[in-house]
Amino acid sequence: MMKKKILYSVLIVLLVSFVLAAYNAFNGNPVSKKLSQTALEHYLTDRYPEKDLRIDSGLYNFKFSEYVFEVTDTGDQKRKDPYLFSLRGFVQPEVHTDGIYEENLNEPLMERLGEEAGKEIKTFLSKNINHLKDVDVHVEVLKGKLKEDAKWEKSLRLERPMEIHILLDAANADRKDVYKTAQKIQRLLNEERYDYESVTINANIFEGEDIKDDETGYVKYSTFFEKNTDTRLKDVEELNE
Repeated sequence: MMKKKILYSVLIVLLVSFVLAAYNAFNGNPVSKKLSQTALEHYLTDRYPEKDLRIDSGLYNFKFSEYVFEVTDTGDQKRKDPYLFSLRGFVQPEVHTDGIYEENLNEPLMERLGEEAGKEIKTFLSKNINHLKDVDVHVEVLKGKLKEDAKWEKSLRLERPMEIHILLDAANADRKDVYKTAQKIQRLLNEERYDYESVTINANIFEGEDIKDDETGYVKYSTFFEKNTDTRLKDVEELNE
C-alpha cells in the first residue's frame, strides 16, 4: 500500500512538472517576465537617459522564447505608436531587439555600404578560396553618423561589427573540405583585420536534376563562426542527405 502511495505521489509530481513546463514554454512565467522587465528598465536608463520612456504591456512570444514589451516615449507628443523591445534569457535576460535603435538605422546607406564591403571581401577571398560564389555583408549605421556619400572602407566606424554571409560551391566537397575552408576564411579575415562579429557559410549544390534555381541551388553544408572562436568540424552541418 505504501509503495502504491509513493508511486502515485511521484506520478503526480511528474505530471504537475510536465504541465508547468509546458505552460512555461508557451506562456512564460511571472518571475522571468519580472526579470525581463527589470533588465529592460536598466537598459533604457543606461542607453537612453535623455528620453522619458515608459514600459507598458509585455507579452511572451513562445516562438522565439522571448518577452516583447511596448515602450512609450512620453516626452514625444507627436509619436503615437510605441517602440517594441524584446528580451531573451531566463536567469539573465538581455535585450535582443531595440525598437528605438532599429527605427533610427540608415537602411539605404547600410545597403550600399554592405554591397561595397561584400564586393571587396569577395575579391580579397577569391585569391585564396576556391569555389567562392558570393559574399553578402550586413552593416549597421545610425542616421546622421556618416555622410550619405560615405564610401566603404575598413576604417569606417560602424555601430557594431559586420555580419558576413558566404556562399560556396559544394561540388565534390565533403564536411572536412568545408571545415578547412571555414578555417582558412577565418584566418584570412583576421589577418586582414576585418572587424566582423560572425560569418555564416553555406556550401550549395548548383547542378543536378532537382535544381530549379541556378543562382542559389540548395544548401548541402552549413557552418558558422565568430571572430575569436575556433572553427570546429562538428559545427559543419550536412543537409539534404
